[in-house]
Amino acid sequence: MKRWTIPVIALLSLAFTSVKAYEWRWRNESSPPPADPAKTFFRNTVAAVGLVEPSSENISISTAVPGLVTAVHVKAGDHVRRGSPLFSLDDRDVRAELALRKSNLEVVRMRLARLEQAPRPEEVPQAEAKVDEAEAALADAQNQQRLIDSVSDKRAIREEDVLRRRDATKVAAARLEEAKAALALLKAD
Repeated sequence: MKRWTIPVIALLSLAFTSVKAYEWRWRNESSPPPADPAKTFFRNTVAAVGLVEPSSENISISTAVPGLVTAVHVKAGDHVRRGSPLFSLDDRDVRAELALRKSNLEVVRMRLARLEQAPRPEEVPQAEAKVDEAEAALADAQNQQRLIDSVSDKRAIREEDVLRRRDATKVAAARLEEAKAALALLKAD
């Protein structure tokens, strides 16, 4: 008797659960409507559910640039005239770009004004000093390269140092040419 007690209880529980699940599944309870139906004061009316569509055809609305809509100027049911705005897009990024371009324009105008007044007499000695400085830097770089090249035992110097000295000489020569060109430009006017 004791050994059949647990299986019998399990079978009875399974049967009870199955019957209740079957009853619950086929139960017909309707949920209340989400809103009260519309009321009318007319004696004879027609009611229908549907979708209001435009009189001609579906109309696509798009913009030339993608963006976030910040304001809608019409609502459902409004009569819209051709050319009237329907919505506004977020224009903060365009306004920021405009402000940046205006500031760049002002910088370019200031540079142009400075170039139109150039050369000022005090700029020529500065340019000559830059040429002298570039000549001294080139002479120093050439001396450093000459010292490295004069070493008899090439194992005493790393290849990297030799290359660095050659490149330094080339850079110094290019800076001297740049300084000479700037001086010539100032003296040309």
